[in-house]
Amino acid sequence: MKKILLILGLIIVAGVCLFMFFYNPDKLIPDNPAGKTIYYTMITGPGSQGDSERYNYELTAYNEEGEEKQLSFSAGKQLREGAYLQLYYTRIFGVRHWEEITFEELPKAVQQLYQE
Repeated sequence: MKKILLILGLIIVAGVCLFMFFYNPDKLIPDNPAGKTIYYTMITGPGSQGDSERYNYELTAYNEEGEEKQLSFSAGKQLREGAYLQLYYTRIFGVRHWEEITFEELPKAVQQLYQE
């Protein structure tokens, strides 16, 4: 019984050590790209306002290689039509942060998609 508890304790200690080694608190900050996939999109219409005061958007977004993905997010204000956005996306939480950027800041593959 003591051997089992010793082995279990060592496994727990090793797991905690590995977690502390790979844990990066910067990944928890919404506007930090660490641990997030960055997508780019353009506002193509007005957002729908739900029960809360927020505006909901569901848009087609592209990663740096130009691969397409449908993303939904909300904003506290109506976003400008034609504005280009950089979206910080995680699999678990979805879009964690967005910011408006210029056309020149878009990756070349995404610029070509919006010029067509």
